[in-house]
Amino acid sequence: MNTSVVTVRRVEREDAGWKARYKTFFSGCEVRKVGRKTHTYFAAYSGEDIVGHSVIYFEKGRWIMDGLRVDPEFRERGIAKLLTEARIRHTIGQGAGEIWYACEDGNLVTICCHLRYGFEKICRHSRHCTAATAHWYRLRITPELFRKFPSLRPA
Repeated sequence: MNTSVVTVRRVEREDAGWKARYKTFFSGCEVRKVGRKTHTYFAAYSGEDIVGHSVIYFEKGRWIMDGLRVDPEFRERGIAKLLTEARIRHTIGQGAGEIWYACEDGNLVTICCHLRYGFEKICRHSRHCTAATAHWYRLRITPELFRKFPSLRPA
């Protein structure tokens, strides 16, 4: 595997070649199927090998980030950050006012990554907000987001 340069690209076509690499990359992992929902995949490549992958999809009136995975050999190189920013930029370009994601409460690496952008834990009104009950996080698209992270402004 070429480990020197990693690029993040939007998957423009879900063709047979990409699907084969995608299935190999996620072998042994449970991946939620997006089916016919409006969605966009982003992949991080080292050469022709997928070393990171993520998706954003539209469901029940909201944009949801999901499926973020980075090859263990490529972790701690900022790839998850690049994939997250690509999804945020894309979704803002689609006119989103907010973006959501769900996460296991024990996945502190992912939670910390998203909190830096301003994602907030959202709790059901009928429950107290504890680590055991809150799994959804929301990012509101505000002018403050662009002041803090100018690179998130869509091209």
